[in-house]
Amino acid sequence: MEPIIKVKDVQYCTLQCPDLDIQEQFLIHFGMHTVEKTDEMLLMKGDGTQPFLEKIIKGEKKFISNAFVASSMDDLEKISQADSFGDIEELSTPGGGYVSKGKDLDGFGVEVVFGIQELEKESAETIPTNEGRKVNRMNQMKRFLKGSYPRILRFAHCGLNAVDPQASFDWYQNHLGLIASDKLFLGDPKDPNSPLQGIFSRLDKGSEPADHHTIFFLSAPMLSEGKPVMNHVSFEMFNIDDVFTGNEMLESKKEEFNYFQEWGIGRHYQGSQLFDYWRNPFGQTHEHQTDGDMFDNTFPTRELNVITDEAGLGQEPAESQWGPSISNTFGDANNG
Repeated sequence: MEPIIKVKDVQYCTLQCPDLDIQEQFLIHFGMHTVEKTDEMLLMKGDGTQPFLEKIIKGEKKFISNAFVASSMDDLEKISQADSFGDIEELSTPGGGYVSKGKDLDGFGVEVVFGIQELEKESAETIPTNEGRKVNRMNQMKRFLKGSYPRILRFAHCGLNAVDPQASFDWYQNHLGLIASDKLFLGDPKDPNSPLQGIFSRLDKGSEPADHHTIFFLSAPMLSEGKPVMNHVSFEMFNIDDVFTGNEMLESKKEEFNYFQEWGIGRHYQGSQLFDYWRNPFGQTHEHQTDGDMFDNTFPTRELNVITDEAGLGQEPAESQWGPSISNTFGDANNG
């Protein structure tokens, strides 16, 4: 069955936090800049062209929504006519544009937007990396001053703990055209008794490259006591240096501001990203990541035994290529 539309990108995420000042400070240390702030709402941006990439509403901590970019106004009109979505509204946030708002099977908000005006240019630059003997940088020094803030390129993806990951993926596939990149099983995928732990899903951009995952659906019964909660929100950095400068910044502030490193630094198997996960003082997990896999729509879905790594040598579930073991609190109900 053809999806109603195929979205082409993600735009921003919306969270709810009990104290906007505390979240603003965390996100500044995380690498963002304040765009707008009122008593009830905070907008934060990175150094890329998205006019804002995290929206925070004051209230009890919880995940509100993801915003996806429609390919055209016609597609926005199509999705607005689906049962799960509402009428098109004009956005009053920076960049303008239009939105149709809906909810998925777990009650998470899903916004489909079109016409948001991107910023004219990025406010940071990527300095080329020399790898092996391939020279991409000559007569140019690479410098990141000690104590520099990390630089965020864009909002990249989120993880959602779903009551039924397969049903949730099917809903997003039917409405927004997502493709399964990797399906993770606790055991042999060919064994019908092996539980499905999660699905990494990407956008269908045809022959254009898409991130390995835009949404990672995980099992709420396995991770968060059956409660559908945000697992994490993830932001793509300009380069590897920004992941490490971000780690150093947050490490230097964690005791004073009550930050907690959830997992990292390491490199994933599925998606291959270099990652570093941190919790804000309310327990909501934010990820710095870079250097992920990119696929077009011809790359086949893989079914994997997550108990062993991809070399078959793993000693524990969700092992990294290198880096620390996954924490025993990763994706728990404290994310809200």
